[in-house]
Amino acid sequence: MEYETEEQQVEALKAWWNENGRAVITGVVLGASVIGGWTFWQSHKENQAVAASDSFSQTIEAINGNDTAGAAALADKLIDDQPDNLYSSYANLAASRGDVESGNLESAATRLEWVADNAPQKDVALIAKVRLARVHGALDNAAAGLSGLPSTYPPAFAGLVEEARGDLLVMSGDLDAARSAYQAAQESQYVANREALTMKLNELAVPGAEGESVESAS
Repeated sequence: MEYETEEQQVEALKAWWNENGRAVITGVVLGASVIGGWTFWQSHKENQAVAASDSFSQTIEAINGNDTAGAAALADKLIDDQPDNLYSSYANLAASRGDVESGNLESAATRLEWVADNAPQKDVALIAKVRLARVHGALDNAAAGLSGLPSTYPPAFAGLVEEARGDLLVMSGDLDAARSAYQAAQESQYVANREALTMKLNELAVPGAEGESVESAS
């Protein structure tokens, strides 16, 4: 629409503002609230991540300083404050190591169970399950350890899982199954200590059976 005078333009603007001004102001306020809320949320999440990372670092320092109680307290606080944060799982994996080294196997089992059930990454949960299985073995409960080991896993974890399975099967007296588990671990590209694994296989070799004794792989 064209206006013949400036006064007509002003009057038209006033009329438009009377009809739409409140909606414009509301939109601006809501937009600012959304942006402000999002910024606050992002800042809050970043601060939480930094705090969790710091707590994890302190947990490691406590363990390295043989402060098992301090490490446990830090890991427990992370569970309470940020159970969904990956650093909470990391801290409790570390604290469980401190528990094992100090002989507190029940506490280690409790922490590892929590990580296995709550870790936001499957690989971290899998590591916790394998460590938990070994703790059950140390508690003379190989059956519980075997039942807790995963039946399926990424190829990169074959060595970790199957060597643990072999150790628990040896404890159970099932040497044939243990040999098969060790052989599956031996075939994996990733083995923590291939020489030690080879020794375990050789100890289970059937005397006189061809191919039962394996040489240490490079």
